[in-house]
Amino acid sequence: MEDFNINENNLNPDNKNRKGPLSKLSPLFFIFMSLSLVFFLYQIIGGAMTYLVLGKDLQAMNENLNFTRMIMSFAQFMFIFFPAVILAMLQDHNLKETFRLKMPGLPVLILSVIGILVIQPFLQVYLYYQNEFIFSLPFGQEFINQLKELFDTLESATEKLVVANSFPEFLVIIFAIAVTPAVCEEFLFRGLVFKNFEKVIAPSKAIFFSGLLFALFHFHPFNIIPLAVLGIFLTFIVYHSGSIYTAVICHFLNNLISAAAVYIYGSDSLDTEKLNPDDQMQFILLGIFSIAVFIIVIILIKKYSVTGKDNDNYDNTNSANLIKSGMSDE
Repeated sequence: MEDFNINENNLNPDNKNRKGPLSKLSPLFFIFMSLSLVFFLYQIIGGAMTYLVLGKDLQAMNENLNFTRMIMSFAQFMFIFFPAVILAMLQDHNLKETFRLKMPGLPVLILSVIGILVIQPFLQVYLYYQNEFIFSLPFGQEFINQLKELFDTLESATEKLVVANSFPEFLVIIFAIAVTPAVCEEFLFRGLVFKNFEKVIAPSKAIFFSGLLFALFHFHPFNIIPLAVLGIFLTFIVYHSGSIYTAVICHFLNNLISAAAVYIYGSDSLDTEKLNPDDQMQFILLGIFSIAVFIIVIILIKKYSVTGKDNDNYDNTNSANLIKSGMSDE
């Protein structure tokens, strides 16, 4: 009877060892499969649903913008958030561990918020001079201009969705543009994708590749570097805070800044064409100061990281339990 009790507890302590039907798949294949499925559901099925509801000329979108925003939010929760949770359940029943569903340490949370705020000027400076460089290249301008026209057309088609004519409408935009992506994208990339990368590669590489996939998934070639910086930083703070809520908050703030800029100034980017040479120099210096402070924040986050402490305690507890179980079996 004693041996039976020991084996029962070891096999299924609080259901922590339960695995789903997809648990034997390679983590890298599981990532590829998950992102392919989400892409199909969100882009193809979600796009078809939007087409059926709004009509092919998108006239309904222009007539009822709030309804369109709610459709977009619904599509993200239905085709990004829920698939991520269901896939995690099919792979591993421990959703709390997969998505790091616990409160973050306060120092890392505060530093993360500071980091997402101070990096904004640098990203603006980078985007400006990156585009200046790309559009001054002596080759490939025809293709580059066609590509830019395509993305400018897509952005102008959805531009009205970010413009608010009243504060209540601005609140709806915050939910659609800031809250929804912050929850849905974080559970997919900083939860499901990052956790599977951690199973096969070192944490630093897992952080990098999770952030890179986040950038690539947005399909915007001109914004891929800023999106990669954002994605890597969000994964970095999830790892060092031990909580997905840190990234959700920072992702929300990042999108809120853009939405607020459009609401207040009519644009989420600085019009550098109106800057004189002195102003442009201040613009550059602001970008340098921004990245310098951001690097300091990164160092401080690593200093106050809770991950190493949690892993040490987890490993020590597991080792002690295994030793105790082995002695009991003997």
